[in-house]
Amino acid sequence: MGQTCKVFIDRIREYNPQTDQVYLENLCRTVLTLQAEQSHFPSVDSSGPFTAADPAETAPPVFVKPFALSDTLLRLRLDNASIAAGLLLEAVNRGQMTVETVREQFGNDAAFLLEGLHKVAQISQRIRVDFQAEDVRKMILGMARDIRVILVRLAYCLEQLRTHVALSRKPPERMILEVLEIYAPIAHRLGVYWIKSELEDLSFRISQPEVYNDLKNQVAARCQGGAETIDKVVAILTKRLRKLGVVGTVSGREKHLYSIWTKMARRGATLDSLFDLIAYRIIVKKKADCYLVLGMIHNDFRPIPGRFKDYIALPKSNGYQSLHTVVFGPFDQQIEVQIRTEKMHEVAESGVAAHWVYKDSGLAQKKNTGATGYAWLKQLLEIHRGAENPAQFLENVKVDLFPEEIYVFTPRGKIIAMPKGATPVDFAYAVHSEVGDQCQGCRVNGRIVPLKTPLTSGDTVEVITGKNRSPNPAWLQFVVTGKAKYRISRWVKDQQREQSIAMGREMLEREARKSGPGISLSDKSLRRAMEELALPSVEELLFRVGSSRLTPIQVLVKLYPELAGRLGTIKARPAERPSGERRGESAGGLKLTGSLNQMAVSVARCCNPVPGEPVVGIVTTGKGITLHRKGCPNLQVFAGQPERWIEDIPWQVDTQVKHVARLRAMVTEPNRVLMQISQVATDLKAVILSTSFQDPSRDPCPLSLELEVSGTRHLGEVIGRLSALPLVLGVERVLG
Repeated sequence: MGQTCKVFIDRIREYNPQTDQVYLENLCRTVLTLQAEQSHFPSVDSSGPFTAADPAETAPPVFVKPFALSDTLLRLRLDNASIAAGLLLEAVNRGQMTVETVREQFGNDAAFLLEGLHKVAQISQRIRVDFQAEDVRKMILGMARDIRVILVRLAYCLEQLRTHVALSRKPPERMILEVLEIYAPIAHRLGVYWIKSELEDLSFRISQPEVYNDLKNQVAARCQGGAETIDKVVAILTKRLRKLGVVGTVSGREKHLYSIWTKMARRGATLDSLFDLIAYRIIVKKKADCYLVLGMIHNDFRPIPGRFKDYIALPKSNGYQSLHTVVFGPFDQQIEVQIRTEKMHEVAESGVAAHWVYKDSGLAQKKNTGATGYAWLKQLLEIHRGAENPAQFLENVKVDLFPEEIYVFTPRGKIIAMPKGATPVDFAYAVHSEVGDQCQGCRVNGRIVPLKTPLTSGDTVEVITGKNRSPNPAWLQFVVTGKAKYRISRWVKDQQREQSIAMGREMLEREARKSGPGISLSDKSLRRAMEELALPSVEELLFRVGSSRLTPIQVLVKLYPELAGRLGTIKARPAERPSGERRGESAGGLKLTGSLNQMAVSVARCCNPVPGEPVVGIVTTGKGITLHRKGCPNLQVFAGQPERWIEDIPWQVDTQVKHVARLRAMVTEPNRVLMQISQVATDLKAVILSTSFQDPSRDPCPLSLELEVSGTRHLGEVIGRLSALPLVLGVERVLG
């Protein structure tokens, strides 16, 4: 045990001389103890990194060697907490240790990482890996609030594959699919190319051993000399670059077998038709140098016809720029040479044209979502890879990778990307427009929640719909997606138009009745008025009248010119309110702010709410919104119709607009008290509409008051001043 711990600690000290030796000794002893107890604990665990989709796929357990895993974590320059989390992950999965025990012995940081690893692993159990793989990758990254979680996860995946190969065991197919579709692309995006390539090659080797070995032999025969040949070609090209007088760097690499195989499969090609088994990249300072170097390459080596592409003069649609050519190289091998400037290289590697964007299967047809979000992270990893102290690196990577995006599940496991702050209504419209329109409730993770509840990554959302439901204007107060806002706003506008059309017809008919006998408004006469006013339809005519763009008299005068003299000047004639409305209750009198400010609104006479009071709106098709005070007994009538309710209505107080309030007071000397009450109302600019004594012969007697106020503050002042009068024994608001 002592020698093992010494090797382990010495290895870590090579990377970080300031590491805590006591911490590492405790970790080493704990891991060795857990290894000895391993056979006594369950070997298959549902929360592990790989979970078979079908019980029949479950393979014999493969235990990752902790100290082998630590070497991979150290190569990633990770800190002690990350190493502890990686080494203790299997023990926690098997139940040998709890996260709380880890917290006590190895600190909050290690426990936090283990919790993150468990959370990310849970995603794998709820998805079809071959479905929306790109969104799954982004979701996993988005849910890992600390990049160390992803790096430990990648290292663990890699060690599992290495262990399977060493033991000649074939893992479940789902594991291979998960690595190829999710984790290898994540490694590529984070700039950890060596993990990405090894994950792919190991998966290829395990899943198709015969194809792998055959391709390996063919490539070896084609490349003749491997790394040694690459070094010689790099030296030759560097020498000729220097002779040309161009400042630049040359690098070369053999393509990985999985990359070669996927290219052959994608193109339906044979190995002989591929020219970039060995690729060389020349990076120079200036754009002009690119063409100078190209001339040198074509002059010194024989180019292959049809294999030259100028992406500098004609960049790819994603901004990628480079010169590509294939020539017979120094040892008469076909090689691909890419020539670009440092800036072009930076864009290709870290910007919107990053290698993974335009070469990953299926991504060429998709919008490049997330590419720029990774650019800073890739640069950060490259900068800090050579850092002396891992703590420097870690201080910069403990962040949210996708702070403005969340990923949620449908009940069938489909992933839907949503902006941060999205609600179940946004989700419903993302599923389908009709689902959003008919939404009446929602379950999140199996529980009914309010429709304005913000969703979080990993939620499973189920929308409850109703056939006769329609959008609620109040949803505009909390939805965040453009689609939801558009659909709801369009419905609101349609409702407003219907209301205005109905209002316009009523106003015209009322004005026609008042204008005398023989004045009627038939469909034929409305069509004639429409033509006279050069309007496209009768509906448009009624809409303009209902929305006060035309007055009823203007329409009637077009039909009956003789009315002009009888009715007088049109401008002197104010538009009347529809029957049933009272002063201060018209659509123009009530002031609602936000998205409801154009709705036709009236107050309920049963409770007479005033601005400043909490109110509930009840939507009635063709009439608009009726406002009730919260707690109004009449709201019980609508208890079974939640789709008609609008809550949290922003009602702006406008001192120029008055609203009716009813009061009841107990007074003495009725004849004298009215004069005092009138004086208070005048002082406070509250208009008394009516007064009535219940029984004037009694003393004291009840007095009912109906007056106009601008809001709750104004009403409070009135009640306070009235209560202070000597002849008033008490004042209360009448709410029903």
